[in-house]
Amino acid sequence: MENKDFEEVIQKFETPCYVFDLDILEERVRLISDILGEDITTCYAMKANPFLIRPMNDSIDRFEVCSPGEYEICMRQGIPPEKIVVSGVNKTFNSMDRIIELSKGKGIFTIESSRHYDILSWCTRKYGFILDVYLRLSSSNQFGMDKETLEKVLKSAEKDSHINVIGIHYYSGTQKKLKKVEKEIAELSEYGAYLKEAYKLERLELEYGPGLSVAYFDTDKVDTAEVQLTGLRDILKKTDVFSHISIEMGRFIASECGYYITKAVDVKTTESVNYCIVDGGIHQLNYYGQLMGMKKPEITYLPQRTKNIGKWTVCGSLCTINDVIVRDLEIGEPEIDDYMVFHTCGAYSVTEGMALFLSRELPQIIFYSVNKGFQCVRKPMGTDIINSETSSRFA
Repeated sequence: MENKDFEEVIQKFETPCYVFDLDILEERVRLISDILGEDITTCYAMKANPFLIRPMNDSIDRFEVCSPGEYEICMRQGIPPEKIVVSGVNKTFNSMDRIIELSKGKGIFTIESSRHYDILSWCTRKYGFILDVYLRLSSSNQFGMDKETLEKVLKSAEKDSHINVIGIHYYSGTQKKLKKVEKEIAELSEYGAYLKEAYKLERLELEYGPGLSVAYFDTDKVDTAEVQLTGLRDILKKTDVFSHISIEMGRFIASECGYYITKAVDVKTTESVNYCIVDGGIHQLNYYGQLMGMKKPEITYLPQRTKNIGKWTVCGSLCTINDVIVRDLEIGEPEIDDYMVFHTCGAYSVTEGMALFLSRELPQIIFYSVNKGFQCVRKPMGTDIINSETSSRFA
């Protein structure tokens, strides 16, 4: 998007708001597919930005959901159950009962504990479905199982006519270098070969989250998307252990398509520090690795001024000293009703911020594409009703 596009948003919509450029999103998905090739399945982790699942329905192979709420969103947006990977550490009898009933047993489910196996086995016996599952291998955290537990579950599943283990799932974090990815794939290949031989598995898939890096700040030294994807492709080619590989991505797919636009509402100088207060804040703008505004993301300031360049600390509208978006931003002297456009906000900002703090409105969500222009897909929403009693004892 260019400055003229941002100016059009400002004229048509209220701030703060998110704008998601669907053309950029489509280009990123196409780039991933072109480089990795048709043999690699691409899975979008929708926790990064659930608003993008419908626009990607025709171009992404799978969607990972990690909660009952995310599954309900997929159902409302017309995502076929067979394209969904049901993941997450908190699977309950009630939530899995509903999801399995809705899905008719289609899709893939992860097992992250012995309890998960018990829950899924019970639900599938109830409905008579055969469920395809991935066993999630832990990367030394609360997610997944250690090898001993994983193999106990695998032995139980061997005797279970309703649970069909088709692969293993592994994810160890985000913003990783390719050297770590290469090490992990080598270790997973060794373990996969062991499982196939020890348990006589004819088929073993791998669902893997490479956690490729995104450049958020001006000091970040990150390889281009093309370089990272090409390196990932070459690493995956080195293994012939797995019958199929699915690559799970969220941040890497969604980040670059998003913008956050906020307006200056006050300008002041306090003890020689210049402050610009905006109508947004850290409850709606979240960069991985940001700390009290010390790092500088890409920002477009409108209107652009070349006189009286100074350093300004940009703060949001929250009543907390933590609400510092960026420090020492060098711009011409700001005025009330100026605008700031924060780039690379397509992943997590829309879901990971402290949205309910101070009962501020949720920003509106705007889609953009060259063919369709700007479309508001969520109007501003108040949160005061969420942050207060819902009983009518005062009525």
